[in-house]
Amino acid sequence: MSTPQDDPAQVIRGLVALTKKQIIGQDAAVEAFALETYSHIALSPLRHRPGVFLIAGPNVEDDHLDLIGGLVQSQKNLGGLYKLAGNRGEDLDHIFSSSPGATEGYSLLQALKDSPDGVFVLQDIDQAHLHIRMSLEWIWSHGHVVDEAGELRTLADAVFILTTAVAQDQIGEIARTDPDPARLHVECLKALVDAGFPASLLRHVDFAFGLKRLTTGELMRAYYERLAALVASHGLVLEEGGLDARILLQVIDPTTEPTARDIMLPWDSLSDRLAQIKTAGAHMVRLIVDDEFIRIVPIGGLTPQWVVDAFVAVAPVPSADGEATDE
Repeated sequence: MSTPQDDPAQVIRGLVALTKKQIIGQDAAVEAFALETYSHIALSPLRHRPGVFLIAGPNVEDDHLDLIGGLVQSQKNLGGLYKLAGNRGEDLDHIFSSSPGATEGYSLLQALKDSPDGVFVLQDIDQAHLHIRMSLEWIWSHGHVVDEAGELRTLADAVFILTTAVAQDQIGEIARTDPDPARLHVECLKALVDAGFPASLLRHVDFAFGLKRLTTGELMRAYYERLAALVASHGLVLEEGGLDARILLQVIDPTTEPTARDIMLPWDSLSDRLAQIKTAGAHMVRLIVDDEFIRIVPIGGLTPQWVVDAFVAVAPVPSADGEATDE
């Protein structure tokens, strides 16, 4: 977790880097999210109300939740995740019960009392019961809850992340054509109101982030560029045509055979293996799918036996006499 003494620009860069490990092809939204949420955190001592942020647009493979990954890893603890759409017949009012047996383990009201500086994710906020929406709006306006002892528990350090599937196709197209965060914020709000999103909720939103719609080709290209950049960051070169096409195919279709486990965003594991193979003297590499793993294969300079598994520890290469040696 960062401290007030940390350089804000450095903290934001770190937040962006962490979040990009979670989500592909949404760099504009990632950078805007990092800037706006960290700005709230940095200024929270001067504020009297929590931060309220809305994520809209396409939600492919839970992109809405992936956008908050860096925030809860480096800046804030996750206070709770609440699915407000609910199941048929479910009494959503119990989310504001003071008893511990409510949605996602215990009630949002109790979670706010226990973790008044946490991140609270409210999925499908537009589908929340009217009573819940009114209670949330009161909390956002007044910036506190009252605990069992009758004491005010300030929520100025809390961050609420709202998500919605309303107008996701329209917002996805808007984000493609106008990535400017300030204009996209306004256009998102307009599109949501036009689509019937409760306007009273939007009055409390500090910033709205719209994820853009990605074509299959754009998603594959973004993944390729991210992998190539990771390789280059270790002083290595990705061989021309050196990324196994099956890796890219599984990005868009996880059922493609052979399946490589954890193929999406294995950045830390790949980074460790790339560092090892660079130390061993490699200059150029290719990435292949082999035995259900992404493997790193050096091109020239090392023996063909040095094939580095991206997900398990590297074993020394056996010599001709059967003893392990380091290449």
